[in-house]
Amino acid sequence: MDKFVKKNLIDKKREEELRAHQDEFADFQGSKSELYFLKFTHFLARNRKRVFIGLGIAFVILASLIGFFEYRDYRFQKNTVLFEDIQAKHKKTNATPDIQIADLESFLANQSSGDMDLRVWKDLSRLYAEKANWEKAADYLERAGKKIDTPKEMKAYYFYLAGNYRDNQPDPVKALENFKIASSILETNSEVKSFKAWAFYHTGRLQLASGDKPGAKLSLEKVLKIDGSDSENLDEVKLLTTYLLLKLGKT
Repeated sequence: MDKFVKKNLIDKKREEELRAHQDEFADFQGSKSELYFLKFTHFLARNRKRVFIGLGIAFVILASLIGFFEYRDYRFQKNTVLFEDIQAKHKKTNATPDIQIADLESFLANQSSGDMDLRVWKDLSRLYAEKANWEKAADYLERAGKKIDTPKEMKAYYFYLAGNYRDNQPDPVKALENFKIASSILETNSEVKSFKAWAFYHTGRLQLASGDKPGAKLSLEKVLKIDGSDSENLDEVKLLTTYLLLKLGKT
């Protein structure tokens, strides 16, 4: 008896598998578009539970994403108004750099977020540079440089300026790191030749000072390879580079 029941179950399963592999639309005589529509409606009828669950999940995800971006935009707009109010107050009261720094750092800690951070960091870097606090000025520019990817020239500029601030500090190790980042970003750029030349010059200068003679030679030679035939004047940076290469050759 058990064998008979088992055989029936096996036969039934085989029949179901055969039906599943049979093309129920093999004899359909309509157009291809009608056939596709018919297949689609049959698929929905057989799998409507899974389809509706999938659509529900997709709707929840889409709604969440829209809500997130709308909230982020709302928060940015709100922070922009607050930030501009702070700037207006500073201008009206002729606030000292110390007062401006205190207000902006409080805003940065309690209100600012996302893209607004970039604007605050740039202002704080400028204010700290006015006070000759090169470490803080460089730190905020390095944060700004890490925050953005485009335009590449702006990213390079942040690290280049931070390198100058670290050089003034002086912190030659971090200054070299910043100049290296700036020069590597600009290496394939043929539009800002003067900026590119100075970035490689300072990279090579600090490499030479740190004892990295091969690295310094490579960086400085890249300065001399930059074509200065257009409106950008490269005479000064190339003259300084040539001097360092002669110095390098004597050591």
